[in-house]
Amino acid sequence: MDQDLRHIRKFYQKEGFLFAEVQAEKIPRRKAGDINLHFIITENKPVLTDNILYNIQARSEGEKEVIDSLIQERKGSFDLLPGQRFRDESVENMRRELFKILLDHGYPEPDITYTLFLKNEKRQVDVHLTITPGRIYHLGDIRISGNEHIKPFVIQKQVTLEQGDIFSQSALEKNQQLVQQLGLFEYVSIKNLVREKNEDTGTLPVEIFVQELPQWSFKTGAGYGLDERIRFSATIRRQPFFGKARYAVLTLKYSYLEPYHINLKITQPAFLTSRSTLFLNPFARREREKAYNLERFGVSVTFQQGLSSFSNTFVNYTIERNQLDLSEDITDAFLLTNTYYNKSKISWGISTDRSSPLFYPDKGFFASFVTTFSGLPGSQYHYVSALTEFKKFQYITEGLIIAGRIKIGSMKPVMNDESAPIEERFFAGGSNSVRGFLRNELSPKNENDISVGGNSYFEASLEFRHQLLNILSGVLFVDIGNVWIDYNSHNFKDLAWSPGVGIRIRTPIGPIRFDVAYPLNQPDGKVRYHLSFGQAF
Repeated sequence: MDQDLRHIRKFYQKEGFLFAEVQAEKIPRRKAGDINLHFIITENKPVLTDNILYNIQARSEGEKEVIDSLIQERKGSFDLLPGQRFRDESVENMRRELFKILLDHGYPEPDITYTLFLKNEKRQVDVHLTITPGRIYHLGDIRISGNEHIKPFVIQKQVTLEQGDIFSQSALEKNQQLVQQLGLFEYVSIKNLVREKNEDTGTLPVEIFVQELPQWSFKTGAGYGLDERIRFSATIRRQPFFGKARYAVLTLKYSYLEPYHINLKITQPAFLTSRSTLFLNPFARREREKAYNLERFGVSVTFQQGLSSFSNTFVNYTIERNQLDLSEDITDAFLLTNTYYNKSKISWGISTDRSSPLFYPDKGFFASFVTTFSGLPGSQYHYVSALTEFKKFQYITEGLIIAGRIKIGSMKPVMNDESAPIEERFFAGGSNSVRGFLRNELSPKNENDISVGGNSYFEASLEFRHQLLNILSGVLFVDIGNVWIDYNSHNFKDLAWSPGVGIRIRTPIGPIRFDVAYPLNQPDGKVRYHLSFGQAF
């Protein structure tokens, strides 16, 4: 008990309540051998921060003025401010911020200490910081090590550091990200070699160390889902692919919905700029749906440009040859009856992802917009489509997260076409959609009650995710949505509502998910079950 009293008192002192009083009452219970402890805490008035003084021990007055101006620009963002309650953590945070300022402006070896002067009668404290920046340094040699098959010039092309630049820790971290974006390395480390600094010239070398991914890698996977049933996949990766920084990934998949899917993706990172990537993607796959079977053979070319660490934009061109086999129950005039046809289309999109962490986001948002035009030379179908999506994640309390999503899309046949191809239309329903319906069940239907897709689409979801045990979470959700025939039909009076509950089992690569949902406003609605992997959104 005495140890607990000391811990509580120490905690309050760290939070600025230096004169807090902590006592404990022992209250015996009637049951023999039992006792209740009643802790009584009197916080008293906290100690406030009064003056924050900086003693900058620079090599010259001019250098001292420069460092002082850098501090004055940033001090408004410090945790520790005059007049606020004094906290030990605030002082340490302020010290770290001062370190970062110096490390980003040429000082690789700063030293910062502080002394506290307590004024008991006023319950105030002065903080005196002594800042010794050391000597300012510029970059010397920039060395590359660890690479075996990737040529040094590939890495140098990504790096923006140059000899003679003023040392900056943030610049090293930014360049580390740029090299990592090549996708060729398990990890990248860029560090200054302070032990080899040259005090005469004021330079220090920098080492870029990389650990390459294997030249060949092979991965396999198997799983089961209520929609895909048993599924298998195999991935073969090769780098470098025909020299330089290029690499290729061959993916083979099998499931009930995709009896075969062969996909070769050749990636050329740093195509024009350090943030741009070029993809060449030949593919062949067979799709099995209730309304049709489809075989696709084609190739796509994508140019992707990173706009920031969170955002990118892309342009994609795809040409493909399709063989469509409609179900014998499809006789509706809404469908064209081409068996063999080509599609030649171009897409543009932009997205930003500020959600985190990766598999279990509890903050931030994701937004994207994609538009497509099909009708370039060689295409037998002509249409324009647009799809936008927004997701938001919000931490509420310990273990409780609210997640929301909205998706809206529209597709319009053009150039005298009466309809868009069935495989490009919008469908809803399934484990990652409106969960009160089976996969693609929520859609305009023909006279035989077969989903044939539509040209306008809306979907929204709201989830309350709550941790129950260490790896087990529960979810309450409601999904709404529908698909309409006309491109501008978004009639929200026709929305299907689907509340439900779910269980999540946490794994290092995402949750195993089981959901149960019921469509509220459907006369013959049935409870739907979904077993899948990963978040619903």
